[in-house]
Amino acid sequence: MSKKRFTEFVEALTDEQIESLTGVGATLRDFGTCLEAEWLSRNGKLLNADERKANDGRPNAVANPVVDVEIPNVMFVTLQPCDENNKTRGHGYANDVGLSDKVKTGNVPPTLVAEILLDKMIGMLNGKVADKALTEVKEALKSGMIVDNGKFKFNKDAAPPLKHAVEVAEWMAELKTSFVGTTNGATHTSMAVVPIPMDYSTPPIAQTDTADIPSPADALLPIPANGGSADVSAQTVEESPDVVVSGNPPSFIDVFGQMEGLE
Repeated sequence: MSKKRFTEFVEALTDEQIESLTGVGATLRDFGTCLEAEWLSRNGKLLNADERKANDGRPNAVANPVVDVEIPNVMFVTLQPCDENNKTRGHGYANDVGLSDKVKTGNVPPTLVAEILLDKMIGMLNGKVADKALTEVKEALKSGMIVDNGKFKFNKDAAPPLKHAVEVAEWMAELKTSFVGTTNGATHTSMAVVPIPMDYSTPPIAQTDTADIPSPADALLPIPANGGSADVSAQTVEESPDVVVSGNPPSFIDVFGQMEGLE
């Protein structure tokens, strides 16, 4: 449901608003991808079939994140949990358990298969097959090639039918390889976009020199009121409040529209 909400939000933005947000989407995407990948590497749970049965469908983790996204003098929104996605078990985020016994199929390099096969055919037929086979293969591939709007795709249905389909299918099936690997559990989100009115009377945030940017640890640790060093060992992290947004979030048009006319 998050994607539907997010799509509705961004599709309603004007061209001017979209232009003012250049680079924001890619930045948030890359940051979120890295953050979730690191979270899964440290907190993901991988179970085999017996362990999954004993787990009885319980998720690996659930949470109710509240994320503020502020672009100074452009946009300020809060992403809050809503109750539209059953897969999140009533939360804004849910991560399923992964598989430690996932059977995966290994990809056989098609170029390598073709090279080996052609080499064997040339040896069996005393070199008489190479030129003729190459011409027929090129014609077959050309009949299925489609270039549309600068994009290439191949229509297998347009290729000539196989004269020995069963034997070919059995032969190709023997080339498939499988192995036991792992896979992370699926993640689900149910978040709503809530616009926050911006106070344009405050001056814009000045550009910060890279050398002045705090480390991630500094950014996450609370700053003591007396200005001294924080005692990390004595700190406890409070969980985000369970904020649930029901129904449709407030319209962002009026809030975001305040940027019109601003210099």
